Amino acid sequence: MASVVLLAVFLLSGSFPARAQDTRTDQAGSALREYVDKGYCTYTYVVPPGSRTEGCTPPGLERQLAETEEETGRLKNQVDRLSSLVEILISRMNNLSAELKEEKGRSAQLEQNLTQELQEQETRLQTKCTCERLVPDGVISTTAATLTSEPETGATMMSPTEPLSTTPCAKSTEAAEITTTNQPTPGAGTATGIQVRLVSGSTPIEGRVEVRNGTGRWGSVCDDNFDLQDADVVCRQLGFRAALEVKLAGHFGEGSGNVWLDEVACRGNETDLGDCPADSWGRSDCSHKEDAGVVCADKSAIRLFGGHVPWEGRLEVRPGEKSGWGVVCNTGWTEAAAGVVCRQMGYTGGMTSSGLPGVGEGRGQIWLGDVTCSGDETNILSCGFSWEPSDCDHSQDVQIICTGAVSARLVGGQNASEGRVEVRPGNGDWGTVCDDDFDDRDAQVVCRQLGYRNGVARVGEVFPDGTANIWLDNLNCTGNESSVGDCEINRWGDHDCTHKEDAGVVCSNAAEKDCAEYHSSGVTTSGVYPIGLRLPDDVEAYCDMDTAGGGWTVIQRRQDGSVPFNRTWEEYKLGFGNKNGEYWLGNENIHLLTSQKNYSLRVDIMDWTGATAFALYSTFRVSGESDQYRLHISGYSGTAGDYMNNGQRFSTVDRDNDILSGVHCSQQLGQGGWWFINCRTSALNGGYLGNCGRSCPFGQGLVWFPWTGNTYSLKSVSMKIRP
Repeated sequence: MASVVLLAVFLLSGSFPARAQDTRTDQAGSALREYVDKGYCTYTYVVPPGSRTEGCTPPGLERQLAETEEETGRLKNQVDRLSSLVEILISRMNNLSAELKEEKGRSAQLEQNLTQELQEQETRLQTKCTCERLVPDGVISTTAATLTSEPETGATMMSPTEPLSTTPCAKSTEAAEITTTNQPTPGAGTATGIQVRLVSGSTPIEGRVEVRNGTGRWGSVCDDNFDLQDADVVCRQLGFRAALEVKLAGHFGEGSGNVWLDEVACRGNETDLGDCPADSWGRSDCSHKEDAGVVCADKSAIRLFGGHVPWEGRLEVRPGEKSGWGVVCNTGWTEAAAGVVCRQMGYTGGMTSSGLPGVGEGRGQIWLGDVTCSGDETNILSCGFSWEPSDCDHSQDVQIICTGAVSARLVGGQNASEGRVEVRPGNGDWGTVCDDDFDDRDAQVVCRQLGYRNGVARVGEVFPDGTANIWLDNLNCTGNESSVGDCEINRWGDHDCTHKEDAGVVCSNAAEKDCAEYHSSGVTTSGVYPIGLRLPDDVEAYCDMDTAGGGWTVIQRRQDGSVPFNRTWEEYKLGFGNKNGEYWLGNENIHLLTSQKNYSLRVDIMDWTGATAFALYSTFRVSGESDQYRLHISGYSGTAGDYMNNGQRFSTVDRDNDILSGVHCSQQLGQGGWWFINCRTSALNGGYLGNCGRSCPFGQGLVWFPWTGNTYSLKSVSMKIRP
């Protein structure tokens, strides 16, 4: 470039004018200056030494100097522009050279790929061979086929181990492989299916994901954003059920071919990896250190191993038919997971145990750890887990006892509805239930399992002693379970009882009319029981068998704010909430109950210090809906003070029945339903405000004015009736 610039300067220098002056010195030291004008005339002046020269200005010299300076500036600008153009030209030549070199490399690669494809096509067109395939369910089949230029469709998994013949198709691929062809879609041409295989895994269900388009070369998939949804598509395309786990960062070793796919973004419901969004084929910014891998879920099996009965033992799983049995680590394990496992095996429930006799520790692979189940899953592999946990040993093997599919019967009674309770787990032997902690809630479950509506516990050798195993002890049912197997139990066969402690029950199909009748028939355990009303279906209520002699039917309860009470008229009519917690029995049910007998009402209240008080009314009745569920109450006694509004109709947030015109007390006082007389008297169905002391909003909470005032919200309250 420098030589070009000098040449330009040299050529341009010819256009400069002659120098305006030339200075010489004579022998006396005087300066002799010659000035040459544009007409080439010379003027000579003698300048004595020490004299000033500024005054010696030849004719036209200043004009010539100015023109020369202007010309010099123009030439300098031309030289600068020329230099810039030369630099741009050199830069473009360098870039062109690099592009030509890169294009030459690509052309060579394309030529190599084309040559290989042509050779493969020629081989397939000319060769007949016998190919052995390994399909996902482990069935080995041998198929003779003439190979054509069209890719084969359907599931094809190449055997990873055995050489099959000397023909080209019999090469060991060390992979699980499938070929699929996408179907044409409206408005689109037929796409060539992306083939998928798993390489370098220790079992057929795992490996590095490799793909190829049509009959091209195999290449890997980058792990950028590669997740379980992408892995699910890969595994289903290979014929497996789903993916167990994603392996990133070249977990199964680094590939050696191209990285064909990057930024794969499957939704998870695709049937072919080629249907998933991704960067253009072959476009990637990844190295093989980022190769993606997967572990697929085959037809998994589970079993309980080592127990003395089939429904207990060490939990073992087998991810696929080609895999060995392995155990599950107890890190993260919960009872919800035990229930999932047992239901998967056909039981109705289960519990985790430890130290089961004769079970011991496993010796094989630890397949799963950190298992987290919600309890709704149907398969343990649908739960969250980590695959092959590295932080576990066999001292942490999960052991389980399954329950349910549990038969029950009554033995030794005077009729089929009573007797000693006997159960058998699965197809085992019959055995008895110890009466330790056995109560009416347990009896209710036993009877319900046998098809009866309710039941009462009988303990203390009421029925003849059993002679077989004592299977259950410390049975703990809530009363709502459908079978004994769903209740909380000790380990099957674990007890400290004799047959003199065998539990019995008396079952019945007739629902008692209220909790007082249950109490009279011998039920002494508080809990939820059906009560018989003149309705198509009986309703349930919580029976308080402890307070003031028991037999109370609870019609309202507030205790923790878990159920909102700002409800509509229809909701208060039918009832709402949880009978084991907070609820309102329902105005219609209260009306039907109090219409069949003369009832008393008890109101129990507690403040936030734990202090309690009660109000007892000897007469309590509620009219029907046609009278707006009017309250009839009288005969107060107790410690809380009288605070019920006799003769008032029921109001809710959407129906105003108080005596004030133009004012809606339910809307102003916590939006709960109550028998308001005016908006200065609040209710027990307001908002659950918590412990706000005596500075709660006026009348908004659970208020009993005579005891704590209108600005104090109670901690708990219950309303209950008894004949």
